[in-house]
Amino acid sequence: MNCLKCFLGGNSPTGFRTRFGEKIADTDYRTYIIKGGPGTGKSSLMKRLAEAFPDEKKEVYHCSSDPDSLDAVVFEERRVIFVDGTAPHTFDPEYPGAVQQILDLGAYWDSAKLCKSKDEIISVTKDYLQHHGRCRRCISALAAVIGDCCQIGRLALNEEKLDGFISRLAKKVIPKKSTAEEGKITFRQLSALTPKGYITYIPDDYTVYMLNDGLYSGSEMFLRRFSDIAAKKGFDVSVSLCTLHNGEFFEHILIPELKLAFMSASPLNELCVAQKQPVNFKRFYDKNTLSGKKTRIKFNDAAVKSLRDEACASLVNAKAEHDKLEQFYIKSVDFDSINRLYYSLISEIKSL
Repeated sequence: MNCLKCFLGGNSPTGFRTRFGEKIADTDYRTYIIKGGPGTGKSSLMKRLAEAFPDEKKEVYHCSSDPDSLDAVVFEERRVIFVDGTAPHTFDPEYPGAVQQILDLGAYWDSAKLCKSKDEIISVTKDYLQHHGRCRRCISALAAVIGDCCQIGRLALNEEKLDGFISRLAKKVIPKKSTAEEGKITFRQLSALTPKGYITYIPDDYTVYMLNDGLYSGSEMFLRRFSDIAAKKGFDVSVSLCTLHNGEFFEHILIPELKLAFMSASPLNELCVAQKQPVNFKRFYDKNTLSGKKTRIKFNDAAVKSLRDEACASLVNAKAEHDKLEQFYIKSVDFDSINRLYYSLISEIKSL
């Protein structure tokens, strides 16, 4: 697989959350931070750049507010990054010119045309922000319900039994390495709440272990401990956090060198365990502890799905307003100049 698909980040109870700044901070990469308003061609430019190098290893980062759009492209072998640096994921150069460079697509718009639509742009922007505000309120409630599920799970979890399983599976699937150097743990967002639902990108050339866990806690503990074991054995690990939780909550992990993926399947993401390596986490929870909480668990599962769907509906409305904003800018942008910029960037990438 030459292309790994993921998200730049995702919505959370406190707003947009991303770890991509850590990637930009790596001075081994040449980073182009793209600035510009909606409809100025940031995503289209990155799509064209990615398509221009079809056989090269790269990572494409989709936008959680619109999965059909891109927020970043990373050319791993050439050590080049292109990223949308506008709100809600604002990025600025730390080492301007030397490591990071700004591509200002705002230089190609006609401000006079935009000023004529000033009142409409302001009105649509306010509506757009209101829908995102409602989405965050739904997510806050969702995080509280998931937190209650986790509390139930922690009380019932048989950690000793789970640790035994982790140890046996690690011995089976993680080989010994001659090097003593510890692997790195980095972050890549594989799941996000979007207008199209809660989407998860599953690598198609990996062996996938699907951790089927309705109470979240056991699978999260598994992922943390398995990550540590793999890293200590010298393998790099990519961690995908669930941004809808309060705090950093492990939802999936990848071990790229071994082509292994461990992904949690929960009432939130509703991932299908069929045709994967399923692991049923019911066996790690004490039945007696859970017996008196069946009604509460059933209520929580229904609430998770309802609040998730309401949050998605708010994102659908927000995207509709964003689409209106794009039309104002599309009419005001000199796309011929952006096309020339594209060919210039192609030449720059080839020289790296």
